[in-house]
Amino acid sequence: MATKFSDLLGDSLLAAKADGESEAYRQVPTSELENKVVGIYFSAHWCGPCRNFTPKLVECYTKVQSELHDRFEIVFVSSDKDEESFKEYFQTMPWKAIPFSDQARARKLGEKFNVDGIPALIVLLPNGAILTCDGREDIVKKGEEAIRLWSQDESKLPIPPDEYVWQGVFCDGCKMDPLVGQRYVCSTCKEFDLCAACQKKGHEHTLTYMSQPLATIGILVWKGINLNS
Repeated sequence: MATKFSDLLGDSLLAAKADGESEAYRQVPTSELENKVVGIYFSAHWCGPCRNFTPKLVECYTKVQSELHDRFEIVFVSSDKDEESFKEYFQTMPWKAIPFSDQARARKLGEKFNVDGIPALIVLLPNGAILTCDGREDIVKKGEEAIRLWSQDESKLPIPPDEYVWQGVFCDGCKMDPLVGQRYVCSTCKEFDLCAACQKKGHEHTLTYMSQPLATIGILVWKGINLNS
């Protein structure tokens, strides 16, 4: 079942002001994200690495907007300590944001995506499935080409296999070798991996979803986690 972005992000978001508007930003319906790949950007003004990365992300986003404005968007989730810092920081961004007043939603998003440090860029498919949890690294390595790869029209891709095959990795639960499909890694146990079926049975430690390599986007349909599951 596909996830509505409004269920995840709320009914409205903040966006940069339109020409002629006096307010610093305006509210827009979350429905504007429909049918788009969406990057959830966890960041804060007080964070040095964030302030270093944000200009790079802005540059990449701006370069592809003319060609991908109807297929890609970013939503800023703030970890700022006060609204003034949020306003100052958000004014440097050309995309959308969760309102600073909705701190409960921001915390919930961080927990849902296991964000343990910022900046972090989680990229979601239009159906709400996770495309990659390593958006920041992709941008650093590939620049705006990463956004183009994320936003590819799946109808133009070769017919993919049903599941991604993790060569050299096996499931420590059912012993499937190689592990096929969604992969979960234990952050405590050394070299401990579970397939989707075994992950649902639970584990004593926290499990992290392992994104497929960015290079596979052009030849595979990504099998992400549905946010309602």
